[in-house]
Amino acid sequence: MSPLLEIACFNAESAILAASAGADRIELCKDYSLGGLTPDPSTLSSLKSHIQIPVYVMIRPTADTFCYDSASFEKMKTEIDKFKDLGADGFVFGILHHSSEGYDEDNSRRSMIDVARNAELVRRAGGRPCTFHRAFDLIPETQWTSALGDISECGFSSLLTNGGPSGTAAVDCIEKLAALVQWTRLHGPSNVSNSAPVLDIIVGGGVRSSNTRLLQGQTRAEAFHSAALMGDDQRVSVDEVRKMRVSLQHG
Repeated sequence: MSPLLEIACFNAESAILAASAGADRIELCKDYSLGGLTPDPSTLSSLKSHIQIPVYVMIRPTADTFCYDSASFEKMKTEIDKFKDLGADGFVFGILHHSSEGYDEDNSRRSMIDVARNAELVRRAGGRPCTFHRAFDLIPETQWTSALGDISECGFSSLLTNGGPSGTAAVDCIEKLAALVQWTRLHGPSNVSNSAPVLDIIVGGGVRSSNTRLLQGQTRAEAFHSAALMGDDQRVSVDEVRKMRVSLQHG
């Protein structure tokens, strides 16, 4: 079975094109220049009748932070409810603590992951799988083991990461990505309840047909994420999606 290919799409047209070119799943969002934000509900509505593959909706109300105030958090809950009603197959989000928040009484904290809020949103998703997005790439490597346990404890089924600091290409973090994949397979839901899902690592960050075979071979990951954009347009390249699909099938 070939690895999963998820394509980030910023409009309905791109999602339809990506599905026709061999994508296994769509991550639906808007505003590529801002790293992806919550899409308009109308985009999902117009899309669902045209494609058969799963569509995961990004829930990210603002681009300037992954630490949300109460109003933004309430908005995220409302958006999940709305997109569930419109047929979303899953969700993509991630909430971090401010550096001075979230400590236990002994002044310790497992990681920057806001376990309580993330877990609430996962429950809100009503059984639909949830991906913790690249907010993970802002977490220091020294916290990774704790963060992986926290993310799994929240109930996430997958983690999207480039394997290094935010903005780094996945091809420059192959050893760390391989270590993350190995850790999740060896430990599974470490130190959490038996009901927690095993966390799948989704490799993202500059993933293209020119490097998918290398990334697949060196990391042993089973899921890859790309916007597959070519040029300045926010429209997916059908040719690039097809090339990635072929590369992953023969990796």
